[in-house]
Amino acid sequence: MLVNVITVYTIVFCAVWTLLFVGFMWTLQRIPRLDEELATPQATADKWPSLSIVVPACNEAEHIESAMKSILAQDYPDLEVIAVDDRSTDATGEILDRLAETDARVQVLHIRSLPPGWLGKVNAMHQGVQRAKGEWLLFTDADVHYHPGALRHALAYANHNGVDHLALVPRVIINGLLLEVAVRAFGLLLLLSARAAKVNRPNSNTPFGIGAFNLVRTDLFEETQGFEWLRLEPGDDYGLGLMVNQAGGKTRLAFADKDLSMTWYENVRAMFKGLEKNMFGPGAHYQWWRMLVVVVGLWALLAAPCVALTAGAITGSWIMLGAAFTAVASHVIFSFAAVLEKRSETLSLLLFPLGVLIFTAMVLRSGLKCLLNGGIDWRGTHYSIDELRAGQRVKF
Repeated sequence: MLVNVITVYTIVFCAVWTLLFVGFMWTLQRIPRLDEELATPQATADKWPSLSIVVPACNEAEHIESAMKSILAQDYPDLEVIAVDDRSTDATGEILDRLAETDARVQVLHIRSLPPGWLGKVNAMHQGVQRAKGEWLLFTDADVHYHPGALRHALAYANHNGVDHLALVPRVIINGLLLEVAVRAFGLLLLLSARAAKVNRPNSNTPFGIGAFNLVRTDLFEETQGFEWLRLEPGDDYGLGLMVNQAGGKTRLAFADKDLSMTWYENVRAMFKGLEKNMFGPGAHYQWWRMLVVVVGLWALLAAPCVALTAGAITGSWIMLGAAFTAVASHVIFSFAAVLEKRSETLSLLLFPLGVLIFTAMVLRSGLKCLLNGGIDWRGTHYSIDELRAGQRVKF
């Protein structure tokens, strides 16, 4: 009886493991690279639409100046930058004011207090939109660096393809193998969970959004429910994609590693801290039992190839040995095939199981802290779990 249970478990979960890597590869192949898409004459235009960039920032003194200068160094002809200092306690506000004094394209909005029932970043973007005058709106994080021509490339791609909303994935600068393992696993699981492979299909209604680069047509944004609808949603970047989708807009997703870069987190510890507000809601819906289902399910998935290999060797079951081989082979093939430039990334992909363990630890930490604390603390404000549940929009 036990052997039969183990056999069924290993076959099913090894099959899921294999399909997981097939899904990863399928997803990555369905997301274009911006530089390759622009290897044609549409990279230029006779008239460029006006663009308003909204940059919410809270205690970003370490990165804000270099990031802002990379935006201001762009050769985009009709540009305004609305930098929103969201109650910063470091030098962020002073840096932004200094930049505004030297460049008339920069407007600085200082937020001193937070209205009730709003997350700080969402309120900052909401306030920034009120001042924007451009035909396009770009929401970007305060630590994203823009390489020469990035804005022209993005707007050219959006206009040529009739896009209402363009989300771009930047190159993430990673220091250390363990952090790279965690980031790669998180990114792959996010892309698969959000059905990213479907975003670029013709007539697709699959939403997506990225905080580093969310570009949206202003007239389409005005048809959405606006940031008030997302006022208590930590996953505001994906939430913007949801709003565009509900308004009937066309979203496209692309990799832009040659146009955008950012240092997401300095180390794994910072990643745990930074994602504690996001990990419990989208996947577990702020429910402890959903959290356990996700975590235990991933653990069972990780264990399946090892169990199949061990049990198959002991019992001589070719079925279990075959399941283990198929699962491991799919993982290894993906780890080499998915890397386009840096072969060093192969090791981080081979260590994907370790990345999943780190991911589940993040989910557990986020959930337990939220449950024990009765909510989350973000940017100096406490949000109860009841109001977070009531305001949740992003659910996977």
